[in-house]
Amino acid sequence: MDHGHRRRSHHLLPLKTAEANVADIPSSSSPTSTHASSPAGSDTDWGRFSLHSITAKTRRSLSNREPIVLGTSPGNGNRSPHSRKLSKPRNLSSSSISALTLTHRGSAFSDESTGPFSTPDVLSRAASPSSVDWQSQRVEVVTPLESDTQFLRTKTPFLVVTSEYLVKAKSRSDVCKLFPSIAEKTAAEPGTSHPEPALVVPLSAIVAVFVAESTRPSFGIEVWWRSPPGLSFQQATFFFNLPRERDEQMHHISRGVRATQQSESDATRPSAEVLKILDSIHDSEEPGFAHRKLEIFPVVPRASMRKEYIKKAEDTSKKPQETPSFYLVVGTYLCYFVVIQQSKSGEPTHQHKTFGLVTLEKLRGDWVVHEERFNISFRNPMAARVTLELASCQYRRIVRVFGMADRYLKPVWPQMWQSAEIFHVMGLKEPQYLVPREDFGSVRRTLDAYMAAYGCAPVEWEINWKTRFPPEFRVLPAKDGSRYKALQLLAVLRALRYNDYFHSLSFRDVDLGPLWDTQDPFSSTRGHVAYLSRSCVTLDADEVQILQQSSLLHQEFHALAFCSETIQQIDFANCTGSVLSRTETTREAAPNLQFLTPILNLLRSDITKCSNLILARNPLLRSDLEDIIETLEAGKIHTLDVSSCGLCEVELRNLITPLLDRSQPLRSLNLSENPGRLPADFLPQMLYNMMELRELNLRGSLQAGWDATTTLIPFDILDRLEYLEELDISGFKVNYATIRDIGDFLHHRMHSEQGTYPVKFRKLSLNHCGITGSEAAKLCRAIGYNSDMHLSLNGNHLEEGIEDLADVIRASQVPAGLYLEVVEFKEESNYVLLVRALAETKSVSLLSLAGTAPTPSLDTIHQTCSSEMIETLDYLFSHNKSIRYLDLSGFSGKLEDGQLARGFARALAGLSENTTLTHLKIRNQNLHDDVGTLGRVLSTNQTLRVFDCQDNRFNLTSIKFLVGSLKENDRIIDFPFGPGERAAIWKNILQGLHKAPCPTKGTRQFDEIDEHLRRNRLVLEEAAGQLLDFEMAADSLEDMEDTWLDLEPEEADRGIASEDTTPTAMEHRPRRPTVRSSYIHLDTSLPAPYHVRHGMDGLESPTETLDPASEISTPPEIVGVTEPQDVAFKQMMSEFREVGFDAAT
Repeated sequence: MDHGHRRRSHHLLPLKTAEANVADIPSSSSPTSTHASSPAGSDTDWGRFSLHSITAKTRRSLSNREPIVLGTSPGNGNRSPHSRKLSKPRNLSSSSISALTLTHRGSAFSDESTGPFSTPDVLSRAASPSSVDWQSQRVEVVTPLESDTQFLRTKTPFLVVTSEYLVKAKSRSDVCKLFPSIAEKTAAEPGTSHPEPALVVPLSAIVAVFVAESTRPSFGIEVWWRSPPGLSFQQATFFFNLPRERDEQMHHISRGVRATQQSESDATRPSAEVLKILDSIHDSEEPGFAHRKLEIFPVVPRASMRKEYIKKAEDTSKKPQETPSFYLVVGTYLCYFVVIQQSKSGEPTHQHKTFGLVTLEKLRGDWVVHEERFNISFRNPMAARVTLELASCQYRRIVRVFGMADRYLKPVWPQMWQSAEIFHVMGLKEPQYLVPREDFGSVRRTLDAYMAAYGCAPVEWEINWKTRFPPEFRVLPAKDGSRYKALQLLAVLRALRYNDYFHSLSFRDVDLGPLWDTQDPFSSTRGHVAYLSRSCVTLDADEVQILQQSSLLHQEFHALAFCSETIQQIDFANCTGSVLSRTETTREAAPNLQFLTPILNLLRSDITKCSNLILARNPLLRSDLEDIIETLEAGKIHTLDVSSCGLCEVELRNLITPLLDRSQPLRSLNLSENPGRLPADFLPQMLYNMMELRELNLRGSLQAGWDATTTLIPFDILDRLEYLEELDISGFKVNYATIRDIGDFLHHRMHSEQGTYPVKFRKLSLNHCGITGSEAAKLCRAIGYNSDMHLSLNGNHLEEGIEDLADVIRASQVPAGLYLEVVEFKEESNYVLLVRALAETKSVSLLSLAGTAPTPSLDTIHQTCSSEMIETLDYLFSHNKSIRYLDLSGFSGKLEDGQLARGFARALAGLSENTTLTHLKIRNQNLHDDVGTLGRVLSTNQTLRVFDCQDNRFNLTSIKFLVGSLKENDRIIDFPFGPGERAAIWKNILQGLHKAPCPTKGTRQFDEIDEHLRRNRLVLEEAAGQLLDFEMAADSLEDMEDTWLDLEPEEADRGIASEDTTPTAMEHRPRRPTVRSSYIHLDTSLPAPYHVRHGMDGLESPTETLDPASEISTPPEIVGVTEPQDVAFKQMMSEFREVGFDAAT
């Protein structure tokens, strides 16, 4: 046997008529061949992979047979440049075509085992050969297949591509008989008079064509197509003699498939049975988007995936194999890989895998001619990567759809990140996806996408404008009191990454413990760490490696501070509830808090604006404290709140040491409620170095020095603080000198000409400072009439000198907000004097007397409220014209010491005449004794919007009476009875009836209350012309003022907060109501947000229009704009053409 290697060649059969000149036949060539392996089979660095870097090597066949060479016609001197004269020429008739060379090649069986899946009957399902008029079909290309010498077959099969079909013929004579136009140009060999094709595949049914991924050492292609009604696919493999033949055939098949699938016709659309299955999957996985159109792509599994879904394999070079059908479906937030097959009973069955679109980690492929293979990788946090190795003739639309979806769901992420980390498609121009955005930086859309991808429950959140740096994204604790899971927190943090709409973030009272010290063991690439900022600042390799080795908590807060250019403040108050309990170590030995370290590192490097940190109620660890001190020394922190952080005296001294040594840009400092105390004589020097200070809270953090006559804060120090807005030195017993200097400061600040100071002084807190009524009157006179300032004097001895204070209040020389809580009055007459003065004042709009009441004696503890007291309180309710927010709650915690006497509710009758009060809070005052008066007031008052009367021991009769009163009131929109309050009331009712509590009963009355409130809220929303948030809680009166600041229709429309954060701009910034997440609605009007039409610009490569016989290679497309596409340019060129100018010349 001759084992010598022989080179073979072939040429295309002519596609023209018999009269065509042979010289018009194009030369044979093909684009650069592609490797048979997966385009992204390895998940290693993309730089190692390139289809263009693989050189296809022609293998020489082993055969004992000489090739059959068909010579050219005598006298025809035109020869193909690729033809060569071989031995043993055969004479053909003069009508034979020039240089037609047929090759025969020996081959072995496929290594894959055969199975009984397909039969010859399967061929009829693809197309009926007898129903096709083959004479009318335009032949695109004819290529001989590799001969099978295993059974001593001498005939060479052929593969023919027509305008509509892919046809396999048993021999050359069958090809000539099927297609007479070819028969006219070549000598017909003996054959059947009416040959039937061995296989017919409609091009419109083809799903994928790609290089055969087989261990067989031959040059083959795999062709997959749908069998009606699309519940199954069929596969056939064709082997060629040379890689050139294979590549040419792939080119023509792919081009024919694209031509037949240009439009979304019935031939390319999935069948009704398939659509029904896919719609049912979508409805169950994404019920909120059932109306949206799915993006459906038939695909073919490759490599390892094929072993999973196709259990048995046949030698598909002999006969086609029937397989299940496979579909890649893209929904709104999720995508699905669906496998459909028919059961033994004939009914379709299916299975599917679900992936979140935002978990797309890599899409690898090659944007070249007839390359349809690609890999898609998805990965959830703390989970292994899942890679889909697929092929599809709609591969390019798939790339575009996934690119559009990624851009739509993460519109604020840099597109550079998308190109660098996700879409590794060689030769693809960087697309420009134009997607619609939504309010608040599309945070709702992105967050919902992450929640759906991670399969976790929603998180409570709101957007708050009542903060120093609005707007603020605030994560709220779960309503059921549970702790958020790690994936829920990750979804929020990643949804906020790169969002430049918010200026501050809040995680107050949200436990971040689930992410503390949590690693992602499956994160092997840098794609999940933020190494690229929005302004294209990148981290070096060493910094990226440090991030990869850090916990998820460290990584995510690094991302928030590094990627955003607008985040200036993060509120971490009480967010480490479970951290220390998990360490099981002492406070000194525990590691750092992990969310703080990356922010401080970025601050010291000047690559973040997040310089305002609220760390209240978090036990600061030693390493954290050292980092804070180092950052303070660098002058990079503007706001620092370490209240209730468990700092001892030494730690407090170390913390303020940088503030004593040099000038600091610190604007807000809160050291309150720590076990340690600072010497009072430190304060003047510290304030001297903080010229930009705006807020200072030292509540409970000061201890008296040796000289008790020295002022705490000299006037000249206070006067230097021109930006100061809030001061709190509660808990320190102030002396006369301190009262004098503070009074001088207030008088100077309040009575200076407008514009002298950039901001107004807003709040002074002197609670539990031993201030008398006379000293309080001195401070009030210094303030004078002020519509913006609040003064808090809780827990002071105001009864001493109450006459002076009453005179000042009556003369309206007091600020707008006055807090006189938990003030003890030994004499009822002094309390009456104070209340009567408050009834006559015209300057107070917010008043809190919570826990303030005459102290009952042992003899009168069970007596009712005196007539004088009732008359005075009635006078307050009926005659005051300035107070809008009033708190008369009893103090909870000292038995009866902080409550008004029984019968006080009779004074509420004065509310019937009140036209000013909008928010009233009366808790823990035994209102059930006079619920009749309360009910009549609710029926008649038309001003109250919020009435909080919890903890008043209401019984069944009281509740029924209140329900009837609220039915007649169309103004009250909040009448809070929380779940705990309702349960307590119902338990009290059942105890009176001597019955056991039943949680399913007794809710009708509360349901009626809720129904009346909903009615009133709807009326208010219709009048305001916008949705209002009625879920906000307000425990204190100050919170109530902020929460319900503007509910009237004429005041509901607020302006957008300015991005200017200078003190002057912040002082005049308009305030907007807080918006809960439940009031932020998605725009679901788009029926198909990711749809890419067939033939859309960018789906074709310029190289695809080249003739396959050309010698030009097909390198990746050059990234760059070759022609301006904007409307202005096109209009200008149109005008030039009208005057005879041609751009081509």
